[in-house]
Amino acid sequence: MSSLDELRKRLARYYSCSNVAFSRGVRVHSATFQPLASRQNQDRLVVQRYHIRGQEWLVLAVCDGHGGASTARHTASHLPNRLRATIERTLSVGWRGKLDRENMLKKSANVTAELRRCVREFDRELGEVVRTVCPDPTALTENQTRGIVLEYGDVLWRACAGTTLAATIVNVDYRLMWAINVGDSTVALSTADANGKRWVHEPCALHVLTNPRERKRILRKHPGEPHVIRGGRILSDLSMSRSIGDYAYKLDASYSTNLFRHLTMYGIPPLSRKITKNILTPPYITADPSVRFIDLQPIWDQHPVIMVYSNGIDNLVRGCSYLHPHRPTDIVASRAISVLLQDEVDESVGDVLGHEVDPHWSGAIGNRAVDVLGNLAAGTSVQKLQLLMHQPLLSDRSTSPRLYVDDTTLVLCFLRTDTPS
Repeated sequence: MSSLDELRKRLARYYSCSNVAFSRGVRVHSATFQPLASRQNQDRLVVQRYHIRGQEWLVLAVCDGHGGASTARHTASHLPNRLRATIERTLSVGWRGKLDRENMLKKSANVTAELRRCVREFDRELGEVVRTVCPDPTALTENQTRGIVLEYGDVLWRACAGTTLAATIVNVDYRLMWAINVGDSTVALSTADANGKRWVHEPCALHVLTNPRERKRILRKHPGEPHVIRGGRILSDLSMSRSIGDYAYKLDASYSTNLFRHLTMYGIPPLSRKITKNILTPPYITADPSVRFIDLQPIWDQHPVIMVYSNGIDNLVRGCSYLHPHRPTDIVASRAISVLLQDEVDESVGDVLGHEVDPHWSGAIGNRAVDVLGNLAAGTSVQKLQLLMHQPLLSDRSTSPRLYVDDTTLVLCFLRTDTPS
């Protein structure tokens, strides 16, 4: 049997991580993980610093791709600069010279509205390109359609595939923050009380069908369509109610049946006839983001830590029943992460997770995101670590329950110099 340390070293082949130190003591630790060697990790993460109007800003984001990594890769590569430009433009209107904190607070609602518009516009452009290169897919011959796919395959792919978005924009100088969410990835904020116990707040609701507001919104927009939600999914297929891309659910069904079905060369399976016949009144999903402003100043002495992560964390905490057969299914992922960031982790945490934890799981790497992921997945359990790297079990779809580990990405931003690392 392999030792615990050997297994940790082996597991490092399946994740990548980064520790970045910024000015004013801000540190960002990140990790992204997929243990099945034959599966491409479709998550993308962003850690960027900007200077806007003489102030330091951070953009942190996680894009959880599906149907391939194209939309997530495109969003991570291009949206942060669009967000930066939006902030810069918004703050330039109506003010001369350098903005102070009081004026920034007055501008917060304007920034919130413009960030929301920016994300919507970014998604709209993905679909507009499709309409431009193919105004009417029903008017094309098979050879003409194949020609369009060969010439414009990349732009069609990133429109047809999809990604969620969880992002936060932080003004470090004035201690201000905007949280952005599209889909089922999460932004959360952890703070510590005087006793070192951590509490967590999620400013943006997830866009999933278990959210009653999202479910009612979709049903209200598509009255008289009995197939709009089936099996807890939109058209029996899509689990989230908002995403960037996924234009098969936003355009007329002819785009799926006549155009997108040729994208199999990019690894995108065509929508089944069972689904396309129920596309009657698109769009069924939107990219309308939830954007929330948070003034960090009142909680600055509570050692705030920003957490941004893909729903692979939720799967690891609640959904991976093969790996954790006796773990409660009502664990809130953000709370589990927050507790693992405490200076002293209570022994009861191990009881809930089903294994002992090691606060310094990453060892000499010293990466807190790896510490959290390692403890959520296996802690000090040799058996669970072995299962995490068992390639035949990870790829076997016939077992019930399956040993399925989703692409999993976590970004942690420590805002205080004296926040333990």
